[in-house]
Amino acid sequence: MEGEQKQEIAPESPRYKTLAAKAAIAVGAALMLCAVVVAIGYAMLIARTQKPLSPVVMPERIFIVEKGDNAKTIAARLEREGFIADAFLFEFYAWNRRLSYSLQAGKYLLSASLSPKSIAEKIARGEVARDIITVTIPEGYGIWTIETKLREVGLLAQEKRHLIDFTVREFSARHDFFSDAPKDANLDGYLFPDTYEFEREATRDEIVGRMLDNFGRKLDALLREEIRRQGRSIFDIVIMASMIQKEVITAEDMRLVSGLLWKRIAIGMPLQVDATVSYALDKNDLTRADLATDMPYNTYLYKGLPKGPIGNPGKEAFLAAVYPTENDYLFYISKPNKETVFSRTLKEHNAAVVKYLR
Repeated sequence: MEGEQKQEIAPESPRYKTLAAKAAIAVGAALMLCAVVVAIGYAMLIARTQKPLSPVVMPERIFIVEKGDNAKTIAARLEREGFIADAFLFEFYAWNRRLSYSLQAGKYLLSASLSPKSIAEKIARGEVARDIITVTIPEGYGIWTIETKLREVGLLAQEKRHLIDFTVREFSARHDFFSDAPKDANLDGYLFPDTYEFEREATRDEIVGRMLDNFGRKLDALLREEIRRQGRSIFDIVIMASMIQKEVITAEDMRLVSGLLWKRIAIGMPLQVDATVSYALDKNDLTRADLATDMPYNTYLYKGLPKGPIGNPGKEAFLAAVYPTENDYLFYISKPNKETVFSRTLKEHNAAVVKYLR
C-alpha cells in the first residue's frame, strides 16, 4: 500500500467525544491549578504585607512624605531607611487596597515594628506625627515665669503678645469662676500648675485656655459650695492660696498658716507677708526700706488681702486656703532649711527670729 492514510475520527463518534471530554477536563484542571497557585501566591503576599521587619518593638522615628511623592517613591525610601524589608510589599498593598492616590504628605512617626500594611494605612489616613511638647509648670510660678518657661521649651515662638496682656474680662463669659474677680485683673492665680502636653504650634489662647480649664476642674462643686458657705469669694481664696504657696512647703504648715492669716484679717492685724512685697518689687532679699514701700501689695502697710494673687498656687495651697487649721498662733518664720516655726506672742516670735535668722 502506498502510504497509509490517517484515520479521522468523526466528531459524532463516541471516541471523539471521549477525547474532547478528557481535553476539557485537563484544561479545567490546569486552570484550577493556576487559580490555586495564584490564590496561594496572593495569600502569601498579603501575609508578608502584614509582617513587620522587626519582630521586637523598635523606637519610633520620623519619616517624611513629601508633597508629590507616589507609592513607588515612598516604598523605596521606606526600604532604604529601614522601615520595611521590601519596597514591593508596600507598593503591592497600596495598589491592592486602592490607596496609591490617597497617600498624604507629612511627617509620620514610624518604626520597623510596623508592617507595610500598617504603614500604608497610616499614611493614607494622614495620621501625621503631632509635634508635642511636654512642660511642667511648678506650683507658685508667677505669670511672667510661666511664660519664660513656655518659651524656653519652644512654645509661643510666634507669639508677640504676652500672657500678662490677657485680662479676666476676656474669659469671664467662658469661666464662671471669674465672676467675683476684677475684670481688669490679669490671670495670675488661675493658671493651674501641672504637667501639660501642647502642640508646638499651640497659640497663646489655646495654652491659656487649657490651663484655665484645668483650674475649673480642680475647683469642683464641693469646693465652690464650701467657699460660698464661708462667705468668701473665689478671688479671695486664690489670693490667700497664692501667699500660702510662697510662704511654706508642707500641707500641714500650709493649713496652719492659712488659719493664722485668716485670723489676722479677722482681728484687723496686718498680714505682714514678705512674699507679697517680693512679688511687687520682683526681688527676694528684702530690706527694711522695701517693707516700707507704699504699694497695694505691701501687707505690712495695708491690712487685709493684697490687691491680687502673687502667683499660681497648687492643689495643697488651694485646699489650705479653703480648709484652714484653727490654731493659737499669730506669728511664724521660715528657718533656712524651710522648716516653719510658729509663735503665739510677739515675744516668742522675736526670740525665734534671733535664734534662727540672725
